[in-house]
Amino acid sequence: MAGWIENWQNTERKKRFETIYGVELPDECRAQESGRVVSPGRFVLRFPYWKHAKADGTKDRRKKENEMIYPESVLWIGSFRIICEQPALLLRLAKQLRAQGWEIDLCKEEREKARRRREEWSESFADITLQKLIRRFERDPIRFETYCATLFEKLGYTVTQTPASNDGGFDLRLERDGALFGLVECKLYQPSSKISRPVVQKLVGANELFQAPHLLIVTTSSFTKEAASFARCTHVQMVDGQALLALIESIAQKEEVPDPGVVELEAEDLRRCFPLDFEEVFQ
Repeated sequence: MAGWIENWQNTERKKRFETIYGVELPDECRAQESGRVVSPGRFVLRFPYWKHAKADGTKDRRKKENEMIYPESVLWIGSFRIICEQPALLLRLAKQLRAQGWEIDLCKEEREKARRRREEWSESFADITLQKLIRRFERDPIRFETYCATLFEKLGYTVTQTPASNDGGFDLRLERDGALFGLVECKLYQPSSKISRPVVQKLVGANELFQAPHLLIVTTSSFTKEAASFARCTHVQMVDGQALLALIESIAQKEEVPDPGVVELEAEDLRRCFPLDFEEVFQ
């Protein structure tokens, strides 16, 4: 009887929440109410972890009866407290509320992503060189992709960065006015290592699925003759190292240290917060 009453009360609270905020709560979420009003809203994401983990967060197989622990993520808004064991669902809820016009503060992971974005611009643009860019990102080329994403955002595009693995053959998806504009491949190469034809072919092949009107390859290097010829034939725009420097300098003249604004988390950002072997649980 007690369980039935709690389920009924939870259902009623969810209905009130949906009426007020215009967003449907997933079945996996629980709703609570209190006399305390939280404004603006805020949320905390908590990620699964192994009860017994190694230093890198993966399962310690020396321990018996090891299991994945699922802590609760929480969102507070108005008088409601929304609880969910799936951080991706709670993040989606926060995004939906923001889209409806409700103010939701950045969570810790979003603040960290914004901080990383600002760091990408923290160095002076004066006397920028290709070697400075390469030294800056060579230990983590994914940061170069993020850097390029910010460049395109400052040019007015809506940018989605693809996952580090299984990226589908491109690194950035550009949209303008809600429509797909182009696909971008980013290559952090030494000037002596030129972009070859297979790199261009891979991007062209990836576009068979998306049919984007524009394809771009951005690199700190240059292109071989074969790659450049094929790119021209397939209408792939080549942004070599010198063109990239010119682009950076043009943006720097307008805004030396761009404000990243509201940097919401994407699926790849969440994936980095899970144990490396998390997917093994479902195999």
